[in-house]
Amino acid sequence: MYNDDSQNLSVEEKRRKRHDLEMQIVILESDGRKFVAEKDALEAEIRKTKYDMERLRVELDQKAENFEKVKYKIAQSEEEVKRLKKKMNLL
Repeated sequence: MYNDDSQNLSVEEKRRKRHDLEMQIVILESDGRKFVAEKDALEAEIRKTKYDMERLRVELDQKAENFEKVKYKIAQSEEEVKRLKKKMNLL
């Protein structure tokens, strides 16, 4: 069916249709390259974000560990103050 239609066209019409199809191909290929570039950029952003998340997770773990150490030191200090106050009251 498609071949029958193309055989009935004049040389100029065939040339025009061929040119139109070539233009569509060029446009689609250009769009495809844009999509590939966008995909590559997004992949890079995702990798960077994952790296940043891992770095932040490690940083959070360190801060949480330091927080617990400081809380422990505070509790020790408070206990020492109580102990010394009791000792002072016994004098």
